[in-house]
Amino acid sequence: MAEAQHNRFVYLFCISLGVAVGLAPFVASSEYVLRIITVVIFWIGMAGCWNITSGYTGYIDFGPVVYFGIGSYATAISMTKYGLPFFPSVVLSGITALCIAVPIGLTTLRLKGAYFAIATFAFAETMKQVVLEFDRTFGVSFFQGSHGITLPISGHDNTFFLYCFGMVTIAVILVHAGIERSKFGYGLKAIHEAEQSAEISGVNTTGVKLRAYATSAFLLGTLGGIESYWITYITPADVFNVHKTVQMVIMTLLGGMGTFLGPVVGAAVLTLLSEYLGTAFVEYYLIMVGGIIVAIILVMPRGIVGTLREMKGCQFLR
Repeated sequence: MAEAQHNRFVYLFCISLGVAVGLAPFVASSEYVLRIITVVIFWIGMAGCWNITSGYTGYIDFGPVVYFGIGSYATAISMTKYGLPFFPSVVLSGITALCIAVPIGLTTLRLKGAYFAIATFAFAETMKQVVLEFDRTFGVSFFQGSHGITLPISGHDNTFFLYCFGMVTIAVILVHAGIERSKFGYGLKAIHEAEQSAEISGVNTTGVKLRAYATSAFLLGTLGGIESYWITYITPADVFNVHKTVQMVIMTLLGGMGTFLGPVVGAAVLTLLSEYLGTAFVEYYLIMVGGIIVAIILVMPRGIVGTLREMKGCQFLR
């Protein structure tokens, strides 16, 4: 009964989000508001991708930005050097990120705790340096080094990119829904609770972790490809910026790790809060945002959604 209620809630939420995204361009009061909505949807997808692996397994990944960056460059190179259209380039971005994630995941996911976190962070920084120095080292013109790549002007407005981000973000949420009520998801949660016991019980822990890691990488790659076309100019320092990873982590912790609604709530709250305070208190807003985040986490250590799940009146979130 509880499972059926949960599934209905998830599907109703996805339908509602799809309708809200579809209507946003028609009800937004200005292009500024529409752009803010687009940014919120983008970050919901980003935080959700991090949550797929780290939120359910407890493996803290500090390197997901590498797949976002790979997706950005795959789209940029496909469009500028090979003349591919946007949508095939984005699909190729996700596939490229997936193909790189599999061997990396097979290696790093055997590590645990701080060792895994450090390894993933090191890989992200290494990839940034490879893209920066590749052309100069080999005497070619491919990644364009620190100069970056300018993509073709899209000619599309924020509505187009809102819909693109919206489709990927809804896919991310549906992946979470599948995780929370599937054998695969129970395997991830078992790894979080007691990995050795899960392995003894017959769970293919490496395979389960790798599946989540690769899924997250594919979705991050597509988001990176869409974002690169949206902003039309990318550099290694931007698309491989560790601050993007930090933001994914904070958003998920704020909303609640290991819950499908956690990244949604965390990304929406942090993005809107930063935008409002950044406009009203230009010089001090980062201090204020940091203080508010710390206060929320101290009061709600399981995040906003995680805390609500423990309340008797919120069984539909379980």
